[in-house]
This record gives sequence, C-alpha cells and structure tokens, in this order.
Amino acid sequence: MEARDTVLQAQDKVTYDPRKASVFAPCPHQLPCPKLAEMPPAPCNFPQPYLPLPLPGSSDREEERFSYLVLTRTGPQDGALWPRLTGPVLRRPRHVQCQLCCSDGQLQRAAITARQHGRDLYRCARSSNWGDRLPIINPESHAHSEAEEA
Repeated sequence: MEARDTVLQAQDKVTYDPRKASVFAPCPHQLPCPKLAEMPPAPCNFPQPYLPLPLPGSSDREEERFSYLVLTRTGPQDGALWPRLTGPVLRRPRHVQCQLCCSDGQLQRAAITARQHGRDLYRCARSSNWGDRLPIINPESHAHSEAEEA
C-alpha cells in the first residue's frame, strides 16, 4: 500500500496529462487504507482460484491471494460511492454478513436481510464475492463500525 501512496503523491516529471491521478480500484476512496491501521496490519487482497498444470501430485484446484491497484485520470465513475467487500461473505439463514471498505475510508460490517434492506439488495449481497462492490449508497444506516465493536 506504500506504492499506492507514493504514486498518488508523486508529481509527473513530464506531464502529458495535467489531470491528477486518483484511485479507481480496489479502494472506493482516496484515503489511507483502513486495513493497514488494524493490528496486525493486513494488506487489502483478494483470493483467486485457478487450475494448475496437470502434473503428478498436483491438486485439481488451487487458490492464490493477490493485490492490485488501478489508477485513473478521470473523475469519479458511477458506483464510485459503493463500498467494496474486503472479506468473505458469510451466508447465514435469512441474512448475510459483509465486511465493507466504505467511501469514507472506514471498515464496516453489515448484516443484510431481505426484510430490512429489500429482496434485491439481499440477493445481490448473497451472490457477491470477496472483492466485489456492493450497491449500498449509505452503509452507515445498517452497518456497525468495527470501532464500535472493539
């Protein structure tokens, strides 16, 4: 994440485009990473399953975690305020528990139910995976901040 901060704060030596760079993904904000403020610090990463080469003794399916950063010189896009899932979605009977990185730079946990949040949002959250964006504009209305839980 130090690379992210370095790129965002650096000035181009040769300016081909005068617009300032901003984070497009994975962060939904321009603030320091809230996962690095946790103890112990954990980088923002996402699991990606893959099929390895079919060699003797190799498993059928493996999984690696990766980090990425996408920068843009355009303004905020549609859905830029949507929080990103920063952990596995816990699917429980009649509710889904999600850990979200919000546009205000905070990590929050949300319990989403069909009754309180609507069937469409509940189904969307239930079918989402780690690293996806969740179409919640104001997660504070139904999320508990991790700071409050600690």
